[in-house]
Amino acid sequence: MRDLRFVAHLDILGMSSIVERNADAAWELLTDLVTVRDKTSSYELEFLEAKERIEISEAIRSVTFSDTILLFTKGSSDTDLRCMIVLVTEIFHKALCKSVPIRAGISFGKFYFNFDKSMYAGPALIDAYRIGESAQWLGIALAESVKERAIALNMKTGKSKVVVPWSLPVKEGVKLCSAINWPAVVAHDFTVAPPLSVEQFYRPFERTFGALGELPPEVQAKYRNTIEFLNEHLILHAKTHTPIHRTSGKLRFPTSGDLQR
Repeated sequence: MRDLRFVAHLDILGMSSIVERNADAAWELLTDLVTVRDKTSSYELEFLEAKERIEISEAIRSVTFSDTILLFTKGSSDTDLRCMIVLVTEIFHKALCKSVPIRAGISFGKFYFNFDKSMYAGPALIDAYRIGESAQWLGIALAESVKERAIALNMKTGKSKVVVPWSLPVKEGVKLCSAINWPAVVAHDFTVAPPLSVEQFYRPFERTFGALGELPPEVQAKYRNTIEFLNEHLILHAKTHTPIHRTSGKLRFPTSGDLQR
């Protein structure tokens, strides 16, 4: 069906409290996030085994409202899903580099849109929103609607799987789901050997959000949950690490085997 798509919902963690405290800082965060979105949307991907070369802008559309970025594919193929996983991970990565804390959910299903009338609706949007918003961390969670297809892609970065199982802390407790292994994908950017402390990870966010100890307990827990995921997968990745080669102007992603950047 032509209205079946992959959908991602990304939002800034703690945005409402920043808006109330410092509207200028909130606008700066949002500006940084949109800058990241625009930069990553210009990427070209090359999937080696499939011998496909895809421009992100040709495969995925985006819209921003308030502190939220909504991404959706034009189709429902495996290549569309690969592009979505790569793009969401890159946005998450680049946002962290700019000290913008975000969480994301990815889903699959019916999604309808009308750009001219700014209309966006469908079960896939609700699905992506729910899995992303319920997650008590900074990370990328996969809804049940997309989990099996994402696992079947067998995407890897070095020898580490890009899609991994995780007991995800959610508002109602803990939910076993699949998540994107972003610590392994961006391992080359860490200058401190794991394990990292919550304080080390949070330090870049202090300027905007204040001292870690002054955050509400439930917000502190989100950073602790993040660091637990980060340390486990960064340590596992380090044990089988293969040097990552950068390319100029392009990102090269195989359909299985090594995920190169």
